[in-house]
Amino acid sequence: IPRMNRLLAAGKFQEALVVVKKDIALPSVLGRICPAPCEGACRRKSIDEPVSICLLKRFAGDKELEAEAAWKPEMADDTGKNVTIIGAGPAGLAAAYHLAQMGHRCRIIDRNPIAGGSLCKEPGKEELPPEILEQEVEQIVAVGVEFMFDTTVDASQFKELQKSSDVVVVATGKGESGIADWGLPMHPRGVEADGVSYRVENSSVFV
Repeated sequence: IPRMNRLLAAGKFQEALVVVKKDIALPSVLGRICPAPCEGACRRKSIDEPVSICLLKRFAGDKELEAEAAWKPEMADDTGKNVTIIGAGPAGLAAAYHLAQMGHRCRIIDRNPIAGGSLCKEPGKEELPPEILEQEVEQIVAVGVEFMFDTTVDASQFKELQKSSDVVVVATGKGESGIADWGLPMHPRGVEADGVSYRVENSSVFV
């Protein structure tokens, strides 16, 4: 955050964006909807007021969306590994964005006709204009991520995905029906996985 702030102050907007996008796949979206918990811990708060960190991330992201040519991250060599991500919400989009940069071939499957998941439903259009989400999703497409929409995964399809993919990432979010039929270990909060790696038992499934 301090490095991003220094770059923005110097007018180096694209360099600031590079810093932000190392960790955040959707900075323009995040900057509009995040409740900004980090600002509560900002040391500047004890002097006058906290730095508007979310707005600054949004500013960096919006500057990129306004540019004639979108910035593209450096991509690692193709590993030949196939990753299937179930769910095109914020978690699935972020997973695909970062895994693709590592050289993995990523495909996102979602039951809805467009990407975004809860981002398409929970924020109002004034808070998060649909075109902002669409533009940032296009930047994820630009790194080679493929999408398969209007597709519901049942138990047999889930097994096939495990066979055809090196890794399956379950990023379906809360309230997704059908997961209990996939044969994964469950607890009241959802799929049971390792608390550090998020791996489900010794399988190739991550949540």
